[in-house]
Amino acid sequence: MEIEKEKNNLTCIHKALAEVKKLQDFINQADIPYLGKVFSKMTGVDTVPIMLYTKDGKLAFTGFDIEPCGEEASFKTSYFRMEKLHEQSGCATISLLRPLCICGKNKHSCCEILVLKRTDTCLTIDVSCICAVQCIDIDLLKRKIIIEPKW
Repeated sequence: MEIEKEKNNLTCIHKALAEVKKLQDFINQADIPYLGKVFSKMTGVDTVPIMLYTKDGKLAFTGFDIEPCGEEASFKTSYFRMEKLHEQSGCATISLLRPLCICGKNKHSCCEILVLKRTDTCLTIDVSCICAVQCIDIDLLKRKIIIEPKW
């Protein structure tokens, strides 16, 4: 009975991740006659941000990104982008989204996050370890961090 429950959960998680990837691909690749790539223009993003949960809580990884000044910076994140779903192995490749606050600093708490920035850091995870998938508001990808001088 327990094995069947785990298999059903794996199937649900796999289907959910497949739907996220399908929606993301549709937004990026849909070329509608007379309208062109209207969906990517309407949404203004190429990513459906997600959070993944294991039985121990939110899945989190540390990644590296290049700062505007050219220096490499590490960050911790629980926000991801689906890159590829591997049918045979039951794994998924995800890329890390870097959470930033209004000052452009790394933030992990969802209350302090102003924007999510795509990075080149990718990982392959075992989908059987995932218990839940949560989609995040795409507006977090569209915001700009603007710091104006005081005077």
